[in-house]
Amino acid sequence: MYSMKIPLKRFTDEFYFYSSQLVVFFIVIIFLTSGSLAMGITQSLIIMLLMLVQTLLLASQGHVPVLRFLFSFITPVGYSILMAATSGQNFLESTNMLLWGSAVYIGFFQALSITFSRGILKKLAEAALSLGSAVIFFTFYYYLDTRINLSRALNAGQIEREAYLKALKISSFGAGLKDFVASPQHLFALLGIASFDLMLLASRMRALGLKDRLDSYMAKNPVSPGTAEEAARQRESAPVKLLVTAISSDIVGFSAISETLGSLRSTALLNKYYALWTHVASAQGGRILSINGDSVILLFGLANEQNNPERALWAAYSFMDEMESLKEDLAALALPVDLKISIGLHSGMVTSALLGPPGELKRNVYGDTIAVAARLDSLCRELRQTLLVSHSAFRRLSLESQATLDKMGEVLLRQSTRPVPVYSRK
Repeated sequence: MYSMKIPLKRFTDEFYFYSSQLVVFFIVIIFLTSGSLAMGITQSLIIMLLMLVQTLLLASQGHVPVLRFLFSFITPVGYSILMAATSGQNFLESTNMLLWGSAVYIGFFQALSITFSRGILKKLAEAALSLGSAVIFFTFYYYLDTRINLSRALNAGQIEREAYLKALKISSFGAGLKDFVASPQHLFALLGIASFDLMLLASRMRALGLKDRLDSYMAKNPVSPGTAEEAARQRESAPVKLLVTAISSDIVGFSAISETLGSLRSTALLNKYYALWTHVASAQGGRILSINGDSVILLFGLANEQNNPERALWAAYSFMDEMESLKEDLAALALPVDLKISIGLHSGMVTSALLGPPGELKRNVYGDTIAVAARLDSLCRELRQTLLVSHSAFRRLSLESQATLDKMGEVLLRQSTRPVPVYSRK
């Protein structure tokens, strides 16, 4: 199944957001309690292997709420068994309780977030995840500091072993919290954790807002035809020449992807792709001219020729940036998240006219500008770029926009007698 092919980006995101702090915590605790370097290394390798398995399963099948919740317990279960077998650690010891509590909390709210694809419950679940992650990280930090200080006091003979073990129980967990937070260095760490967590939360809310907007685009009915008077006025209008900027975009290797995904999931993927282009194009005054499978042609400048190369370029940039925000949404639908997109952008003249069979005339455009954009789109694969901009579009851009592009070389385009420069995003 295609969904079992785990992109490296998805795996690293899964590890970074939900596993990395637990790995550090596991390993530090193991070395504090193992009694020897060899035992600490052995136990750490076992835990890291369990964490690797857990992260792989979450990255590949974590879009299913029940599996997301259950897979969250793989490493805590392994840790509890390992500690009980090697050190006789009590299950109610703070380390175990913190790990299990964290797994339950994160697993539950992740499953809840997946269950509700949009709306207030989705946002509340994401907010709870963000807040909980910060609290969990700070709690681990506090516990490690407490445990290290207790170990030093025990080794120095300042406390008895019975007092040491009692202090490690979950019932004694909050005894030193007030003094810990009162320390300036610990308070500074708390503020840093909170700031970072708020940035992550803002990023997630932005992605959710984009998803809601795309869903609303996809739910809209096609635009209804104009009035009879408007149609009559269009029939009377003559063809006109317009300076526009065209974008041609494709999903690289879509034929192979669609064969693996099947018709249902391929359709869902295409509709997400169309919705995102609709969103970014509308924001810059452009519109989709035609759709043919995974190929999309967009035009900027039909209603307003002013700055259309600029608006087209920023629409392309927005599409490239927002594709990152859609990855979790695609994963939730068991769709590939490592999609590669090719985009060609070219400015030139087109003819706008009433075209179509008798009785079905409607305003449309034709011209070499669209063909050149499609040629640049296909060249993206040869030059291993996501975006290629023609020199015709480049010279019409502001200096600020030109500064965002690098010259990639020179190519022979449609009806050109000599190679011309093409540009890509820096």
